[in-house]
Amino acid sequence: MAALDLSAPQDDAHCRSLLIIPGELVYAQCRLALRKTYLNNYTARKIAIQQQYGMLDERLDQALRADAFCNYDEAVKASIQVQDERSLAEIAYASCGTTRERLQEEIASVTGVDGFAFTAAERPTVIDQNVDAIRESRAVIQGPPTNVAAN
Repeated sequence: MAALDLSAPQDDAHCRSLLIIPGELVYAQCRLALRKTYLNNYTARKIAIQQQYGMLDERLDQALRADAFCNYDEAVKASIQVQDERSLAEIAYASCGTTRERLQEEIASVTGVDGFAFTAAERPTVIDQNVDAIRESRAVIQGPPTNVAAN
């Protein structure tokens, strides 16, 4: 969260230039896209896998990218709900069963390890990333404070 400048007038201005209005879910998605939240989550997971198993082949990389995007997207969409962050992060994770299954297949194919065990071990990291995406989305959805946006 420290890297996220909630006032970020340039991010706000960019999203508004696209006729996206603060308060809308798509506004939060625009702001988070500028922060590269999804790519940062994907990169962190990729680095952890590479440290353990070496370079990812293209199919495994695509499966990981798809799962990272699914979790990010579902977490941001869930952020507008009233429930607590952890519950919403779990719901987002559960919504990505298809991409997780593909990731399990690819990790098993490439590394020979049990894909289910791999994703089970990675689950806490993904849930934490989902919580962070929910927090960021909630923090930016209304736009910067009025006095910052006017500057």
